[in-house]
Amino acid sequence: MFLRYNLMRKQLLFLVILAFSCTISSQEYRKYWQDGNLTWSDFQAKPTKNNPAYLAYVLMYQTDKKTFDDVHYYGVFADAYIDKSLSFVHHNLKDEHHLKYNQVIFNLVELHKRKLQKRIYTLNNIFEINPLFSDTKSHLEREVLNFQEEGNYGIQKEVTEQWLLKTTEKLATTNSFEKPDFKKSNWTYGLNGGVDFGFYGGEYNEVFNNTIAISLGFEFSYKKVFMGVNMNFTNSKLNSDLNEGSFMIPEGERSTIGLLNAYFGYPVYETKKFRIIPFAGYGVTFLGEAVDQDDQQEISTGGAIFGVNFDLKNKKTVNFTPTIFGLREEGNSYFRARVFMSTSNFNQTLKGYSVNIGFAYGFEGKFLSKK
Repeated sequence: MFLRYNLMRKQLLFLVILAFSCTISSQEYRKYWQDGNLTWSDFQAKPTKNNPAYLAYVLMYQTDKKTFDDVHYYGVFADAYIDKSLSFVHHNLKDEHHLKYNQVIFNLVELHKRKLQKRIYTLNNIFEINPLFSDTKSHLEREVLNFQEEGNYGIQKEVTEQWLLKTTEKLATTNSFEKPDFKKSNWTYGLNGGVDFGFYGGEYNEVFNNTIAISLGFEFSYKKVFMGVNMNFTNSKLNSDLNEGSFMIPEGERSTIGLLNAYFGYPVYETKKFRIIPFAGYGVTFLGEAVDQDDQQEISTGGAIFGVNFDLKNKKTVNFTPTIFGLREEGNSYFRARVFMSTSNFNQTLKGYSVNIGFAYGFEGKFLSKK
């Protein structure tokens, strides 16, 4: 049994090492333009009888995620590389000139990859990508052929030098990955959820115990003006009778406590990672019987609310994948600490306020459109 266990461990370790090795080796055959100029070590295949030289390049696109300056970009990305395992040059042609000749082709592939990426940003939906890719690939093949025929497939060295200078200068004026530039909507939408710790004052302090409430909020903003709706729900064991007209819950029983409020806010301080938003509005307090029945009683009254949000922005994302509706969006998640006070007055003996300290996690986003 012990020997069999050791054998299984060795087999498992072998499979892990093999999978890791395959992952590494699967990347070794690729060379990207940003990895540097071509060298003879990038031509690893054996020449064929009919062709003394061949640069195996790949132009493609795929859905992926890239991170730049702490911003996560999700979308369709163009990509290009040469396959070193399929590229070859006959040893009689391995001189500086033929290396430059192949570098021109590599430069052309990279230029068309960047053009493809820019055109992807302008698409209305994902169904337009295939025709766009085919068009870009055809233009690349045509330009490579123009270069080859103009220089008589490398015989005219001055033509190779001219094309190398021209393509290198074009590449220097653009970036390997340019951030998408879209028009941002003035409207922002968001959702957050968490818990509120409630402390009661006035006559409420004699009736209710301190509580922990479940909180859910919806938030919108226009430019920098925030508008939100927040609700929380909890219950408390009563320290004395709760009376309001015909509504009565005796001491020792539980009462539900709900708060629904709407507010406006404006950030007085905001950076890339932090934001402070004072707010004020109107809230409705609900008190009810903590029983599960259709005819349970409930009372409500309104009052003012005011407080401040402290937001720690977590991560920013940009999703520029074109959908069937042509929608793209930018957003970020955040951690929120919130302190607010609400007041309410049911009658002369049942009035007071609550001070709430809340912690929530939320996200907000806005739609992007083509300029």
